[in-house]
Amino acid sequence: MGIPDFSLDGKVAVITGSSRGIGKKLALGFAEAGASVVLAARTVTELEATAQEITAEGGKALAVPTDVTNSAQVSDMVRTAIEEFGRIDVLVNSAGIAEWTSLLDMNEEAWDRVIDLNLKSVYLCARTVGRVMVEQRSGSIINLSSGSATATVANQAHYSAAKAGLNQFTRVLAVEWGPFNVRVNAISPGLIATRRAQDVLGPALFEKFSKAAPLGRVGQPDDLLGLAVFLASEASAYISGVIIPVAGGPQ
Repeated sequence: MGIPDFSLDGKVAVITGSSRGIGKKLALGFAEAGASVVLAARTVTELEATAQEITAEGGKALAVPTDVTNSAQVSDMVRTAIEEFGRIDVLVNSAGIAEWTSLLDMNEEAWDRVIDLNLKSVYLCARTVGRVMVEQRSGSIINLSSGSATATVANQAHYSAAKAGLNQFTRVLAVEWGPFNVRVNAISPGLIATRRAQDVLGPALFEKFSKAAPLGRVGQPDDLLGLAVFLASEASAYISGVIIPVAGGPQ
């Protein structure tokens, strides 16, 4: 029996939120592992810069500016990916936003913004890419969840609800699409040192939460890459419907 195949050679991966932060790190890592990468995000300049980084290293990347909360734009992005590469083997739903607001101060716009980007976008992308994968009879979908899906954190009612919904969405899709050899899993990061996380938390809270993990340090985007590549590869061919924490210890 040989070593499992962790390579992404020949695979096509769509990665949302890939203009910065975790999504960008996953896009760069997937390309290095051999995948052709379709980059989807709203910020055009940063998206194109990520694509240029990949192609400069000899990788294949297609930047498709997309608002992943918009059904028509998601459909156009997937159509463009198929026209360019002919198939989609992996979908990484990395786009998301965290905000801190008490429920009494939370207006409807804030609720919709957080729910739409963290949950509706996953529904739209999974539904559209899922049609391709079901027809192919193969595929791996990786959703980016959060420890806030299960932890009780004040001032995160909208974010926690979205991520809890994403976890159950992941499990249900794994059951629905398992017969078509489409796997659906989620990664649940603890605190990861991204620019967005530092801006949202502020210096004091960021420092406090950085020391809370049993390993005694804040996570880096690199800490998610190994698991993401594993879930995208054939090495995880019998793993589906699980939420895997990457948090420096128990959450």
